[in-house]
Amino acid sequence: MEVKILTSSQYFRLLMLIYGVMLLAQVGTGAVFFFLRSTQEEVMQNNAELGEIFQYLIPILILMPFLGWFLSKSTLKKLKENDPLSDKLRTYQSTILVKYAFFEGASLFSLIAYFLTGTNMYLGIAAGLVLFFLSQIPTPKRLSAEVPLSLIDESKLNDPDAEVAEVPLKD
Repeated sequence: MEVKILTSSQYFRLLMLIYGVMLLAQVGTGAVFFFLRSTQEEVMQNNAELGEIFQYLIPILILMPFLGWFLSKSTLKKLKENDPLSDKLRTYQSTILVKYAFFEGASLFSLIAYFLTGTNMYLGIAAGLVLFFLSQIPTPKRLSAEVPLSLIDESKLNDPDAEVAEVPLKD
């Protein structure tokens, strides 16, 4: 199987692309739901039965980002400083993807609850989750704080042209 070698700057661009797409999905869905709900208010009915169910589900789902954060921390703790940098970066990438998915899942579920019930509190919860998601932007400094790196690994990550990771290509 062929692999593509990524430089440090390409690796962080890839992480920012993933982050940006997930952020755009949350904000875009929220904007569409808000627009539809505000322009079609006379047609859309507030579903009281669903509202009762969501008032119990949403607080549980707010814990999802914290669960994702906990899972990512426990996965990254298993990494050793002397592991190959490429392996550490691959693990970090998959770990933050899972962590971001937990954020996105909770946010989208809150938006769906808002859309179906018309309860502004759910829209506010989704907005709060998006704001919390904004604090999770992938940076070299955050990676250094979360992944055990040797001095050589850190110097490679700080050099934008250094080859740091391998990505398998589809055949």
